[in-house]
Amino acid sequence: MDKPAQIKQALRDALGVNQNLPFTAEVVSVENTTCTVKLDSGLVIDDVRLCATINESEDVFLMVPQIGSFVVLISQTGELSGLIVMKADHFDSMLYKKGNFEFKIDATEGKLTLKNGSESLGKLVSSLISEIQNAIIVTPAGSGSISPTTKGKLIELDNKFKTLLNSN
Repeated sequence: MDKPAQIKQALRDALGVNQNLPFTAEVVSVENTTCTVKLDSGLVIDDVRLCATINESEDVFLMVPQIGSFVVLISQTGELSGLIVMKADHFDSMLYKKGNFEFKIDATEGKLTLKNGSESLGKLVSSLISEIQNAIIVTPAGSGSISPTTKGKLIELDNKFKTLLNSN
């Protein structure tokens, strides 16, 4: 082995770093926190991680690539069994979860979920609009309610929110 190769090897040994170049593959399927990819050579590899580590924690940041999109992979171990997705062309969803807090963008449904425990933004907005629709207005001339025209506009607004926000 020549001197430069010996130096490179000594650095790899000292730092515990494997020379590992990223490569691309096409996403064939997605299974929870892993995916299956197909290399240009036709080789299909499953159990490619979408998270940095495999653990039982409920706390997660997960970006789910779209089936058919291309991803950049790198191996944490230098072996095919240690592959992890570093980047993707297109994503179906993104999930951040920490304890009871959850934030999810779902491009397949075109909806956003923002919740903390049993309360979600979608549910709260629907409840607020419902309360406004059923409000009793007290004036010096007596009690009244929201006009039918306003109720119709509130229903329309509620439906628009429901196209954007998950209510679960």
